[in-house]
Amino acid sequence: MTAVLSIEMTNQDPDSLKELASIARLITYARQSAKNLNAEFPVWCLDLALGAVLQEMYANGLQMPLFEEGTDRANMAVAH
Repeated sequence: MTAVLSIEMTNQDPDSLKELASIARLITYARQSAKNLNAEFPVWCLDLALGAVLQEMYANGLQMPLFEEGTDRANMAVAH
C-alpha cells in the first residue's frame, strides 16, 4: 500500500483528511487480512467501508487516488 495523499493541496482541514486516511489504512489492513483468510463476506463489507471512506475524502477535497494498489475495487465501491 503506497499513499499518494498530499494534504497541503486540499481545501479542507488537514487533520480531518489525516484521520480519514488513517481509517482507510485500517480498513485496508483488515480487508487484506480477511482476504488472506478467504473470508469473502468480510472482504465485501470492508470494500464497501473503504469505498465510503474514500468517498468522504473526495467530498472533502481529496483530488488524487489514495492508494495505488487496490484502487480499482475501492473506486468501484465509491461509484456505486
